[in-house]
Formats: sequence, C-alpha cells, structure tokens
Amino acid sequence: MNFPLFVARRIRNTHETSFSKTVTYVGIGTIALGICIILVAFSILFGFKDAIIQKITNFSGDLRISQISGNHSLSESPMQRNLAWEKTILNHPYVDHLQSHVQKPGILVGDQGLAGVVIKGIGSDLPLAQIQQNIIAGKGQVNQAQRIVLSAELAKQLNVKLNESVILYFLSQPNRPRKVKIQGIYETGLEELDKLFVLADRNWVQQMNGYTADSIGTYEVFLKSNVDLNIAANRLTSTLPPTWKLETKEELFPALFDWMMMLDRNIVIFITLLLIVACFNLIATLWVLIMERIPMVGLLKALGSSAAQIRSIFWWNGMFILLRGLLLGNLIAMGFCWLQASYHLIPLDPVNYYMNAVPIHWDWLTWVWVNLGTCALVSIIIYIPTHFINKIDPQTAINYKN
Repeated sequence: MNFPLFVARRIRNTHETSFSKTVTYVGIGTIALGICIILVAFSILFGFKDAIIQKITNFSGDLRISQISGNHSLSESPMQRNLAWEKTILNHPYVDHLQSHVQKPGILVGDQGLAGVVIKGIGSDLPLAQIQQNIIAGKGQVNQAQRIVLSAELAKQLNVKLNESVILYFLSQPNRPRKVKIQGIYETGLEELDKLFVLADRNWVQQMNGYTADSIGTYEVFLKSNVDLNIAANRLTSTLPPTWKLETKEELFPALFDWMMMLDRNIVIFITLLLIVACFNLIATLWVLIMERIPMVGLLKALGSSAAQIRSIFWWNGMFILLRGLLLGNLIAMGFCWLQASYHLIPLDPVNYYMNAVPIHWDWLTWVWVNLGTCALVSIIIYIPTHFINKIDPQTAINYKN
C-alpha cells in the first residue's frame, strides 16, 4: 500500500478551518483559470494563423514558380508552358494541384475614383470551390473576356456594385480604355490582396499581354496538407528548368509572416507569466495546508514516518488540487471554444484583424501537451513548500495549537 497516497486521500476532503477550505478552492480556481486561458490562447492563435495562411494560400498558392529575369515590376516576364514538367509535378507526392496564371498591371476607373490594380488572369485549372470561399457576391469563375471579379474594398473605393461596369486601362496600352463588367466581388480581409488584385479570364489577359496560347506568367503550386513547406520547396526546386525560380508564400508575403511570428513570441511570454502565477498560488495553498496540519505532521513523525513520506502526503494533496483545476479548466476552455466556433460570439473588425470573428482551431495534440507540460512543471514546483516539513520538531508540533 502506498502510505502517503492513502493518507492524502483520507485528508483530501477534510478542512480544519473555513480558511484552508477557501485557500484550496482558490488554488483550484487559479489552476483552472490559468489552464483555460492557455488553451484558449493557443486555440485562438492557431486559428488566426490558419485563417490567414488559408486566405493567402487560396489566393496565391503555397509556392510560386516564375521566369528568372531582371524585371521587378508587377508585369511578369512570360514563360513557356512545360507539359512534361506539369505531368511530373502533378504526380509528386507533395503536390495537391497546379495552377497557371497571367497578370498585368492596370488602372480601374469607377464612378467616384480610380485605383491601381493587378489584373490576374485565372483559368479552368483553378478549382471553383477554392475561389468561392472568398466570394461574397456574384460568381468567382471568370471565363469570358472583359469580365472581372474585384474586392469589396475596391468596389467601395470606386463606388461600384455587382453587374455594373468600370473602365480599365492597361499600363502598356494607356490609350485604349476597356469597359469591363463586374461579375463577382470577393473579400479575403487581407489588405495586401484586396487592394491590389482583380481577377479576369486568363485567355483574355494573355491576349492583352501579347502572349501566345502556350505562354503564361506564373505557376502556383498547392501542397497537400501536413507537408512541410521548406522541405517541399527544396524538393521541387531540383525539378525546375534552369531558367525558372521558385518562391514560397513566406517569401511572397514577408510582412504577414513576420507579424505572425511576433504573435508567437507574445503568446510565449503571456503563457510563461500565467504558469508562474499558477505555480506560486499552488505553493501558497500547500503552505497554508501544511501550517493547518502541523500537529498531524508531528504525530506522524512521532509514530515513525519519515520526512520524505510526510512530504509525499502534501505533494499528493497538491496534485489533487492540480488535477481538479486542470479538469475544470479544460471543460471551461472546451465550452468557450465550441461556442465561439459555432456562434462567433466575439466579432472582430476585418480592417485590423483580417477576419470577422475570433477564429478557433482545434488542435488536440496541443491540448494534450499543454496539460502534460503543466502537470510536469507544477509537480516539480510543489515540492518546494514540502521541505518546510524537515524543520518541524515532533514534540513542538504536537503541542502547536496549545
């Protein structure tokens, strides 16, 4: 029989004073609140990152392949389609699908303003479900000349609506205005995309660029889920012709990924502070419980119990408090995350946060590691107050309350 565990179970639900009971509940509440905040923080952080990365990926792919050139403008250098390479890439274990695009800079003129944009020509190799995720009005698949899909932000800036027309000037042909019709409006919430890109038919943009039918501007590669971006980039780079280059989405949008790295650092600091507070509260709780039971400590020493056994009794008491706090905290965190994911109780301003509501990402492996890590850390920390037991004299302790 485990003597310390047996005694700890017997005294777990007994409290000599209402003060020690209150302190115990405070200890449980502190652990519950701390673990709840940590789990919710991770869920929201991963939700933010996944939502932003998903928006970027849907619009620009995981990897972009283009022609090597000294051209640093928004107008791409043409590259010939390589059907043999496309077939090889589509059979690659890392690749989900491949898209080809053509883009051209221009100016849109609406009723009350104008905007410099990049016309991105898309084709039938872009899955409809992929673009429809961001469509808020009309349709996203563009297969007719002089039909465009623009962002809600550009529509507001130009004061135009769905099915209305705007004037488009290509920068290479400023003397030839074209009347284009808005057949769809999209919104990603990412200013870097919404303020710049307008979608149009790829064949039409090819003609405006003077490209042949087998010339494109870029390939966009979409990877399968759970594939490491950098490993895939290194593997695919070796398959490229010598005149092509490969860029990852992290290289294409460095500001957004730097911002997400800053979020990671802030979360680490925040969680560290929470764990420190939770540990100190549990230490204080155990200290009070030991002080309340000094006569019992003296009696156990007088009966022959070792200091290590008595320390284990209070260590188990601390673990009981920790486990109850963890259980309560996990239940609260699950409830909050479920409500937020289902009903979007906390809205956000998409201008500042790139989305309309606080996102939630369910990563059960993270939840398991947070709970195991908290148990491991706190189980070590709560040994600190139990060392006070070594200094207790049995005779003095038995007569402590007298």
